Amino acid sequence: MAFANPSPQRVAAPASTRAGRNGAAAGTHETAATIGRAVAAVALVIIGARIQLPQGLTAGYLVATLLIPVWVPVLRRFHGGVLLILLGLAAALNGMILTDLANGTTHTGNGLMLQNTFVLVGTMLTIGVVLWARTLMPIWAVGLLFGIGLVVGIDPHGILAGGNPWKFVFAVPVTIVALSLAMIRHSRPVELVMLVALSGLSMVSDARSGFAILLLTAVLVVWQMRPTAVTRRASTARVVLGLLVISAIAYNVGQSLIVDGALGQATQQRTITQIDTSGSLILGGRPELAATTALVQHFPFGFGSGVYANSTQILVAKQGMHAINYAPNNGYVDNFMFGTGFELHSMIGDLWAGYGVAGVALAIALLWYTLRGLGHTIAARTASALLIYLAVRTLWSLFFGPWYSSVVLLTLLIGIALIPRESADGRKSVLP
Repeated sequence: MAFANPSPQRVAAPASTRAGRNGAAAGTHETAATIGRAVAAVALVIIGARIQLPQGLTAGYLVATLLIPVWVPVLRRFHGGVLLILLGLAAALNGMILTDLANGTTHTGNGLMLQNTFVLVGTMLTIGVVLWARTLMPIWAVGLLFGIGLVVGIDPHGILAGGNPWKFVFAVPVTIVALSLAMIRHSRPVELVMLVALSGLSMVSDARSGFAILLLTAVLVVWQMRPTAVTRRASTARVVLGLLVISAIAYNVGQSLIVDGALGQATQQRTITQIDTSGSLILGGRPELAATTALVQHFPFGFGSGVYANSTQILVAKQGMHAINYAPNNGYVDNFMFGTGFELHSMIGDLWAGYGVAGVALAIALLWYTLRGLGHTIAARTASALLIYLAVRTLWSLFFGPWYSSVVLLTLLIGIALIPRESADGRKSVLP
């Protein structure tokens, strides 16, 4: 009778051999991690620099596209990571559909549509890169590298063009770098010193919104330093409610300082004039809000990412601005706001105008995850001055800042604000 040959027995490798294999595997893993950190560092600098290419593309968008295989798997590690990307893609698609529907009834342009689509999709892709970088390096390093990119991207020709270099050129990049460096020491006093110095520069540079944002950031840093006898951590909801109250107080204090002349006579006079004209500093300083409100009432579904404003739409917007005693027949309204599409000086307004209901859904999600990330970290008393500054600035821009000029900081903010999911063993696989 024939029998099959028995399988050869496995012989355990010597301990020295197993140790050698483990060491080689560990070395390979460390090499891969080092390469990953280097690639992430270069990508963050390039994204922050916002190197312009044709049709609204940037070098950062192209880098983020090339890195899709490494950052897409990371999205699931963060609450809202996948949802935000999907909402962004849905909004971009809706903007193209609205443009196609508007074709024939108003002037549209494929070039404008491509530019706006690239900016929106590119922003979503770069958020993915920042999230990936968080798994490789601490947040202070992410912020510092991004801030270095912002400095590298400064246009030398624009330094003197606006007549106020600190306000229009240096304030944001220097603040990001300074607050990132302050994170290294994990010291609240160091963060406060940085904030006081930056606030002083904004105060003497006629930067009202910048001063107010830094003031509120300092207040929230101090709030986390308060002694408490409560043993359980405050809930995120209560913290967000507290933020609203503190913001209202900071707004009134800041307005009082400006009206009293703390930021200079020119700023004082301009502020008083705006309040007297519209009855509110916000409406007086941001009359675009009145235009947006009027447009939403008449065209609730938005316009499209490739649509140019027609005479009827411009007239509706101007009527809304007239209602707050603003004189809209000027070059700013005709050329900046409606000369090349829709620029409503509000991230929410711009997302609505260009991408309709899907754009509003994306704006609401951005608002929610910004508040959730800020409230969660403040409740745990771990919110850095960098995160607070970016969150406050983004919350301001959602209502009063143009989409295009705000998306760079939005990328960094969402990238560091999303809350990591806990792994199966209860640990978070993201560096603090």
